[in-house]
Amino acid sequence: MQTTCRAALTAAFAVCILATCVSLPTPAAHAAVCAGRPADRTLAQLLMESNAVATGSLAVTKAEIRKAFSAGDYLDLPFVGLTSIAGKVPQRLTVRIYAERRRGGVPPEQMAKLAGQPVLLFLVQGRDGEFYLTRGEKALQPATAATIGAAERERDRQWAIVKAWKPDRSLPHYGEVKALVAELAAIRRPAEGNEAAYDEARARQDEIFVRLETLGRPAVPAIVAHLDDRRRLAVEQLALVDRPSNPVEAIRTYEPEQIVDALAANLNQLAGQNFDAIYSGGSEAQRRSAIAAWRIYADDLVCYGR
Repeated sequence: MQTTCRAALTAAFAVCILATCVSLPTPAAHAAVCAGRPADRTLAQLLMESNAVATGSLAVTKAEIRKAFSAGDYLDLPFVGLTSIAGKVPQRLTVRIYAERRRGGVPPEQMAKLAGQPVLLFLVQGRDGEFYLTRGEKALQPATAATIGAAERERDRQWAIVKAWKPDRSLPHYGEVKALVAELAAIRRPAEGNEAAYDEARARQDEIFVRLETLGRPAVPAIVAHLDDRRRLAVEQLALVDRPSNPVEAIRTYEPEQIVDALAANLNQLAGQNFDAIYSGGSEAQRRSAIAAWRIYADDLVCYGR
């Protein structure tokens, strides 16, 4: 029987589903939801990283796309007749891209094939309020019954995880993470102008983040279980040493405002995932979105591995 439901956060967007459309397996001894293995990991990742998913038409010509990619210029992609699958989108939307072939971008030949055609698009919304294509070659794809159905099923699977999620105290390193977060919250915010107090608080805070990172990848689900912590940090500074396998910068620095922001940066460091980068703070909606996406990721990690 169809029932009225509220808009709720799933991964990185809000959706409204039927109460009868999701059936969960019998709970195991642990608290993981295990709402079913993702049928398509690439699609699951796209949904976790997106703030909105929609269908519509790409109102641009093949010639315009080819010209922009040939010149290496900016290209405005107008989408019309948009209908939301997840999240809020206007009926018409223009997404600006820099037209170059790049890893993790939609290939120009694929984009040209979709010119004037019905499309399924995955979007992220920046702090400036503008929409951008989610990273990934499949962020723009043909809108068919098969692709739309797959997106809707994965949306519902992720929503089932968000709806049923709860902290799992049996996770590896759960107690250690809890103790470290408590230490973090106990650091007193230094008085303005007191450099000695600032240096002491910064040193204690940095030490805690190093200890969290030292726990390694097995601690990711436990850190996620403590992620939704809105207490302010004593010092709004965080420096993470880049790993040798990906030395883009020797040290990445952020200005997290709350514990949730800093823990998200630690998770990015450990797992290599990026869900609504709130590492230097963000809006309430961005924080909710990041927390939901990390919970989905961690639940899949516990239940099925990666």
